[in-house]
Amino acid sequence: MNSVLEITLPVFGIGLLGYLATRLDWFSAQAGEGLARFVFDFAIPALLLRTFANANLPDDMPLDLIGSYYLPVAGFYLLGMVIARQFFGRPFSGQVITGFSFSYGNAVLLGLPLVLLILGDKGSLPYFILISMHALSLFTVTTVLLESSRHRDASPLSMIYKVFLSLLKNPILLGIVGGITLNQLGLPLTGVLDTTAGYLQNAVAACSLFALGASMTKYRIAGQLSQSITVVLAKNIAFPLCVYYSCSQVFTLSAHWTFIAVLMAAQPTGVNAYIFAERYSTAQALATTTVFLSTAFSLFSIPVLLYLYQSGVF
Repeated sequence: MNSVLEITLPVFGIGLLGYLATRLDWFSAQAGEGLARFVFDFAIPALLLRTFANANLPDDMPLDLIGSYYLPVAGFYLLGMVIARQFFGRPFSGQVITGFSFSYGNAVLLGLPLVLLILGDKGSLPYFILISMHALSLFTVTTVLLESSRHRDASPLSMIYKVFLSLLKNPILLGIVGGITLNQLGLPLTGVLDTTAGYLQNAVAACSLFALGASMTKYRIAGQLSQSITVVLAKNIAFPLCVYYSCSQVFTLSAHWTFIAVLMAAQPTGVNAYIFAERYSTAQALATTTVFLSTAFSLFSIPVLLYLYQSGVF
């Protein structure tokens, strides 16, 4: 248990420091947004570029790892939409936000520092493989569904163009694609470029956790409590259990890969749920309440998961 606390207390402690500093006006909200932009636009893309460029990538795509995680993702996305419609009477756009909240976790700002601290760069490669499809798949589906809800008469070509532009502007995806391209061309990062990317990589853990804590000052309990609790139970408990079953019983992955997939599944609902809700003016109260409650619940659920891993449950 002590080793679990040695991992989780610094992680959540840095996040708490960012939260308190912003709440007490020792660190401005604008500075927090700037720090988050630095993490998303520079530090994490540099980490992913360097990791994929220099990694020993498998010859074949690990379809068992991808299937064990993304089949439950698809199932929970649909489940969230059905529950939002049948039990909470949400319109289509609200159903989409609910489905996204059921299946999209804070895999970058919180999950990435955690997995790096626990497993290191080399041991985290399966996590990076899962991340490479995380935003690409869920952002694409969510954008298409919300755009189709807003512009029912828009042509499919126009929809594809908007989604393509949205993905093209995502620095994390650019870092992944750039790293894989260099790897396949046999051009690993070396010298000054590798050192520069390494400096940026070293900033990821502390900066991302502090930025996450600072950003949490924007989220609160703002209504839609019963639906938000439903989302939290699904995202923080049911979804990781489903991924565990998928990894261990359906695809029979190794304990190491199973833990990585479950750890990613256990991340709280990502702040992008609120960003989508704001951008499309739908289900804002649900999104902000869900992000707040899910993140708060993860303070307890993630240490339990780490304890189970260290106890040999996986």
